[in-house]
Amino acid sequence: MTGLRAAVLFGLAAMMTASCVGAPGAPGTPQEPTFRVRADLAAPLNADTAWAGRTGEAATVVADRPFRLRLEAPNTGRNTGRDGAMALQVRRNGGAWEGVQAHDFPFPERELTVSFDDEPLGAVRAGWTLLEGEDDPFRVVEDGVERVLRGDGGEDGLAAIYALPWGASADVTVAARLRLHGEAASADIVFGVDAAGAGHAVRFSADGAVTVLQRTAGAETVLAEDQADLAPSAWRAVEVAAENGRLEIEIEGETVFDGALAAQPGAPGLAVRPGSRVDIAEITFEGVASTPQASIVSSAGYEPNAPTTDLLDGAAGPFSPGLGLSLSERARATSAAYGHSEYEWPLVIRRLSDGPTVSDDGDIFEFRMVDAESGAPIGPAARVVLSVPPGHLGGAYVETPGRIGPWQAANGDLYFIMEPSETDNKFMMMKSVDGGRTWRETDAANRPLTGDLEAVDARLVGDRIHIIHQITDSVHYHVFRTSDHPTQPDTWEIRDEIAADATALAQMATITPRSDGSLVSVFLADRLHFVVRSPDGVWSAPVALDRELERINAGPQAALGRADMVHIAYFTDDGRIWHRRLSPDGTLSARTLIAHGAGSSRAEYGAVLPLVYNAKADRLTIAYRRADGRLWERAIEGDAPPSAPTLITAIPVVTQAADSQQAGADLIAADGGLTALFIDEETRSLFSAEKTADGWSEPVLRAGGVDAAWVRGALITTRQGEPALAYVFDAGSRGGTGLNRFGRFQPASPHE
Repeated sequence: MTGLRAAVLFGLAAMMTASCVGAPGAPGTPQEPTFRVRADLAAPLNADTAWAGRTGEAATVVADRPFRLRLEAPNTGRNTGRDGAMALQVRRNGGAWEGVQAHDFPFPERELTVSFDDEPLGAVRAGWTLLEGEDDPFRVVEDGVERVLRGDGGEDGLAAIYALPWGASADVTVAARLRLHGEAASADIVFGVDAAGAGHAVRFSADGAVTVLQRTAGAETVLAEDQADLAPSAWRAVEVAAENGRLEIEIEGETVFDGALAAQPGAPGLAVRPGSRVDIAEITFEGVASTPQASIVSSAGYEPNAPTTDLLDGAAGPFSPGLGLSLSERARATSAAYGHSEYEWPLVIRRLSDGPTVSDDGDIFEFRMVDAESGAPIGPAARVVLSVPPGHLGGAYVETPGRIGPWQAANGDLYFIMEPSETDNKFMMMKSVDGGRTWRETDAANRPLTGDLEAVDARLVGDRIHIIHQITDSVHYHVFRTSDHPTQPDTWEIRDEIAADATALAQMATITPRSDGSLVSVFLADRLHFVVRSPDGVWSAPVALDRELERINAGPQAALGRADMVHIAYFTDDGRIWHRRLSPDGTLSARTLIAHGAGSSRAEYGAVLPLVYNAKADRLTIAYRRADGRLWERAIEGDAPPSAPTLITAIPVVTQAADSQQAGADLIAADGGLTALFIDEETRSLFSAEKTADGWSEPVLRAGGVDAAWVRGALITTRQGEPALAYVFDAGSRGGTGLNRFGRFQPASPHE
């Protein structure tokens, strides 16, 4: 066996039998296999360092902080055939054992791209299993400036599947850049293939035919067929997506088929018809990401499947190298018939995960290796104790330029809006009763049903939080009663009320409650519009904010001024920032230019920070980010013209962090003064600056080395009656899950 078949033995070869008792080892007193927890995810695989506890000890691990678990396993001498694979199981607080899946942290991406530029000529990439064909039918060849994988169907055709690190699934997307050679050539993308080779295929033929097939042993059934542009010798980008019982096929970004198809769990891969030849420049496999309570993650400390050395003093008999796993649900076993091996698994336990589920401080998680087919345990069960640090929220940040908290009720309780995970877009109202030390969702059973939390803005008025929430095709209104409500504390009052139907160019909305019980929302459809909800709950028809404006306007921010006047600041895509007033009778003031040079791209739509209004001075402060990254502010008192621009910070501030159209900054009214929170574009560290009688202070580092993306803050009062600037920031999830944190500091004296 040569070439592809030999390479496959590394990627899909088989593993141990389902036994938890090893064969007899060398003479001496038998010992039990053991485990040890390693705290540093990036530590070298075989270094005797960075341990979180002693061997066999139930060490403490931190929520949303990956760790590694090293497990001993007895050897049985069986490592051929897929039935011998080892997997990992977990249980929480003595509950039922469940399989541990591979989902990375902090972003649970399930995507793997296989390219061939760095492969030696004639070689094939490990991980492929050959189902049909002989004599190296897949080979890396030189094609001008790049290397490609060439498949030659020969007389009998060929087929190969790829061993995905996250295991078999019915939901998979396969995208490839391919070229067919000859008028009669064809190639298949196969998916859902089982051990017998049965599954589904999409055939791309040089005559333009795109065919959906059901493959069984020795037979093919045509399920659907269509025509597309598939000229021979031309490169084409093709994509096959099987998900949620449907199949969608794209060629060069255009959909050529979309219909129902119930695929079974299995492997994806490629097939070439007899007499055909195909080149593949690269191929990408994408699974359906999720965010489980505990998962296997990737490890930067070693290459996947690197061999282990004997570090643990537990099992008896000679040692055979095991593996260091990385984002893989299966472990390959040694061929030794007795003795033991060690396997190291990178793991994370999340505070909040899909469901939502919640992991609490003090929870006990146990992990064990099992035979992948039978589930029989192999080796010991390891225990860890979870710690949730003070101020840790976890979950996913709402990607919005609006205000989402933290708010403080009259009794001191704090509230903040977020999601449980990047893959489970549920609306959560988080609450802290101890000044931000611990957080938990409240009234979970009645949360809003609308997901897609990318444009949320809210205001606390009395004992209610009024929320506007825009999704792609509509704008929704929610109301939450805080814990100081006299009759229905901590409950959702209004959920999913439709404020407007409009397709969003980009999701951006703001809300302003008025003293008479009405409220105003400005949102982005094809351009900015506003709607008004009357005191008796009736929404008006949308009104364009700038009827005659030919440019795109976006990034609205609003605040309530004197006599129920609504101040609106926004961006236009010529890089200008504008201000308008909306009177209670619906009259709009003329536009006032606040700034220019804010950029013109979609990434800079959110150049305006949340507005701050000082009722005592009748002063509105508009802070904004210019295209060079620096933050500025201008103030408007009464009907006077805007003040001269004042530089808040010369440090360039991040924008479009993790694909979110907003500046990484916030402006907060701080007991008569102003505080700016902002994220350094270069270091992604979090800073603050304060405006007092002497002007804006030098920046103060609040969180360094955190790869921050978003921050929102508010002035609160501590239990001791002191003012504090409270904030919640994302400490580097890159749009993923698990790194929301709460902090606070004492603000400077007000400048009033």
